[in-house]
Amino acid sequence: MTFHPRITQKLFVSTVLGSLAIATPVMALDADDFATKFSALSKQNGSKLSFSAIEPDGNTVILRSATAEAPGQPPFKLGDITFNGVEETGNGGYFVESANLSDVNIQEGPTSVSISDIEMTGLTIPADGDMSSVNDILFYEGFSTGTISVETNGAQLFSMAGLDLNVERLGAGTKVNMLMDGSGLKIDPSQIDDPKARDAFHQLGYDTLTGDLKFNGSWDVESGMVDLSEYSLTLDDVGSLAMSIQISGYTLEFVKAMQQAQAAAASNPDPQAAQQAMGFAMLGMLQQLSFNSASIRFDDASVTERALAFAGKKQGLSGDDMRGALKGMLPLMLGGLGIPSLQKQISAAANIYLDNPQNITISAFPASPVAVPVIMGAGMGNPKSLVDLLNVQITANEPVETCCKN
Repeated sequence: MTFHPRITQKLFVSTVLGSLAIATPVMALDADDFATKFSALSKQNGSKLSFSAIEPDGNTVILRSATAEAPGQPPFKLGDITFNGVEETGNGGYFVESANLSDVNIQEGPTSVSISDIEMTGLTIPADGDMSSVNDILFYEGFSTGTISVETNGAQLFSMAGLDLNVERLGAGTKVNMLMDGSGLKIDPSQIDDPKARDAFHQLGYDTLTGDLKFNGSWDVESGMVDLSEYSLTLDDVGSLAMSIQISGYTLEFVKAMQQAQAAAASNPDPQAAQQAMGFAMLGMLQQLSFNSASIRFDDASVTERALAFAGKKQGLSGDDMRGALKGMLPLMLGGLGIPSLQKQISAAANIYLDNPQNITISAFPASPVAVPVIMGAGMGNPKSLVDLLNVQITANEPVETCCKN
């Protein structure tokens, strides 16, 4: 069978092109461009990221011997940073599945700090880093570590199994939710330098402290509302200290202005002038922020009874006798405040709490948001006025769902 010459030619060309399509690799990733754009993220606040070499391998990029320099701080060695699953996004930026950093090991005198298995996931590297979206600020979806350890003189003072932070973007990046867990916290009080403090922990029955950390917050980018609903430390058989705060005015424009001020200060060769300029800039930017609410709550898990027994023993009293003595001393102790309404609140809450230690809360819920400069001015001019200005309330043994709401 014979074919027409043109058909034969077409078949030959098609075969060659097909072979080339199979044999020719996808256009190689521009590792230098990626490294440049990733480094640009650090310049937003005046910092500088440098590295000794860029090593591409398919869709993996390794920055060797990376070093970070923050304004006014000595260089910090990050080691190698390995980016996995790097791909171009089509708009000049990049998306990275994960980035792994070398373990951190810092030695300062007798104290050493180590952090293992540091990883960021879901990184968005913008093309120009012009701070036009929340992705340019919170450029990752997750951050985690392995074991965190602090040792002094070779003995472990503090350790944690790890941190896990998740960032969730909603509404096309107009709102961000953040949730962090710190698990497996462990503190060895026997390694504390102060012998009196060491003995106090032992007398209280705390030869080892264990617990966890939690952080839960959100940021409405368009309105600038930051709601830190929980920032808590819980220690087993001690108690839980939880804080919350809500401020408004923290918009993208505010963040841009703050980072521009930091970058300008970093570029100023005169450290004193840079610090002064930064101070003036921050004062101006604070005009945009308002305080909405805040609370601090402590939930007891036996530490109060232990503390009463410990303090009473030193005075030759029982824990119950110490409780009564403390309640009797409260009016005298509070007399120096000179704020009758607050003194009454503290006394009432303290008596309720001491009789049945459950929880005690200090909250501030002004009727309407208060500008931060107004609070600063009141604090410097007449601190006592802050109680009424912020509507400070002190309560005890309130249910969780009602203690921290206006």
